[in-house]
Amino acid sequence: METFLKLGNDDETDSLAYGVFYVGEWGTDAIKWKFGEDSEDVKWEKVIINGNSFECSFEFDDGVPKMWIKDSIRMDFPFIIHSHFCNLFRLSTDIRVSAELNTLEEFPNIRNVHSLYIVSALGATGCMTKLNTLLSSIEISDLLQIHPYFTEPLSEDIQIWKMKNVISPVAGFFTREHFLRFEGQNLHLFGRDITLEDLRTFIREWIEGEKFVQLESIFILAFGEDENHNITTAQLMEGIESKRFDAERRPAVLEFTDSMRRHFEEDSMEFDDELDIERKTDGRLATVECIDSTFVFIVWPEEIIRNYRQNIDVN
Repeated sequence: METFLKLGNDDETDSLAYGVFYVGEWGTDAIKWKFGEDSEDVKWEKVIINGNSFECSFEFDDGVPKMWIKDSIRMDFPFIIHSHFCNLFRLSTDIRVSAELNTLEEFPNIRNVHSLYIVSALGATGCMTKLNTLLSSIEISDLLQIHPYFTEPLSEDIQIWKMKNVISPVAGFFTREHFLRFEGQNLHLFGRDITLEDLRTFIREWIEGEKFVQLESIFILAFGEDENHNITTAQLMEGIESKRFDAERRPAVLEFTDSMRRHFEEDSMEFDDELDIERKTDGRLATVECIDSTFVFIVWPEEIIRNYRQNIDVN
């Protein structure tokens, strides 16, 4: 079962004042905490968690335990509480963090995370300096998802194109240069900076088989300028060898694998009227779709193709 640290605040200040440790996809709160200074109104108790001794106070007013923690351990406590619960309930020790944009300057002492979600209020503009500082100090093994809009470019020292999975529903920080160097598995973003010719370059290079070898899926919303709004799949693929859907080669519906399913709202997607391409180096199939300025690129998992063709041969 997946676990998460939600780092934010409840007073709209630039302070990592509040946090929640929760379990499961829908976020069942396990414990909350808040940092504070010494106060005569608070009854402090000494506790030891994973060998770490500190003073805290407990509340149970809303059904979920809340710990008041002295401010002196604010940077270490999220990792302490995460380790404790994972050990106690034998949960995965992968660290998934959802952090409010205005807390990035006080990101806790965690240097390796499985997934990082940067969130903000609707329409908020992100501070690229804060993001650069954070991304240069931690290692993300699986997913980076960013919601705030950034008006400045990402630092050249941040090799975002090497990250395994990148999702950003807003424009600003993932450029066309990043796109054409992407080495990961799944890329979902708003890509006004990415041109029609960039997409064609990407497709040609994928077919040659020297680049994008780990790729599973790409979704790019609103690519290029407004004149690309009505570009069709056939127009995008002009001059590129492709084939219409063939029921002898692949199924019409792609049932997403576990690694892909985390990046889609549905469990499957239908591809019975799109164009297919084949990679020269290993024969892998990919499907291309372009509609309403949205570019979709799906690489068919080898196991799905193999099982499908075996069933055709049997029948």
